[in-house]
Amino acid sequence: MDAEMFIRHEAIRSEIYMLLAESYYPPNEALVDNILDLAEKLELVGLQDINWGGEEILKADSIEDLTVAHARLFVGPYTLLAPPYGSVYMEPERRIMGNSTMDVVKRYQQSGLDMAGDFKDAPDHIAAELEFMHFLIFKEIEASNQGDARRVYTYLLSQQSFLADHLGAWVSEFVGKVVENAQTTFHKNLARATDTFIKDDYLTISSLLKSGAYAFEEANELKTLPIQS
Repeated sequence: MDAEMFIRHEAIRSEIYMLLAESYYPPNEALVDNILDLAEKLELVGLQDINWGGEEILKADSIEDLTVAHARLFVGPYTLLAPPYGSVYMEPERRIMGNSTMDVVKRYQQSGLDMAGDFKDAPDHIAAELEFMHFLIFKEIEASNQGDARRVYTYLLSQQSFLADHLGAWVSEFVGKVVENAQTTFHKNLARATDTFIKDDYLTISSLLKSGAYAFEEANELKTLPIQS
């Protein structure tokens, strides 16, 4: 893979993470365009034939319906059917803002990223963790454009580690709850696409760490993603 093709591939990965993140916020009028863009990008990385529930999204009352479905799954006010917080799945007490959340915040800060002032949710919300992956890939692309292979490697390793220790470690259980409880085709298939993409992307990152200019000695021992299909 030449440099130009590599950067294009990484840009697609980055865009997918951001589009997935945006899809876990409350639905708005931009949702249709976001999903069309996401479907196109997923196809470029081999995830095809996903039924996004187009009729649900495109109906005149679809945004209201999807907003109700979103709240039922992820917001409340009643018991959350699919809590979107990593700590709920990572902590023995199944609580929000546990030790795993503090480690997520530490990783954000170590990478030079602070939570936006208008972000009122927990730092380990699935949208925040997906956006963090987008940020790490953006920094990787920046390093690649500067010809800094060591920094590219560092950001790839950060991505691999974050998926192994956090997002990839709980996403399958979260997705199972969405698929079990969602009443919309859109949310079921958004969850399935998220799970499949993260698992595939973990393998992509691991392959990059073991190959070519990024095959540094530290990459010889790579973790196994703990959540399997």
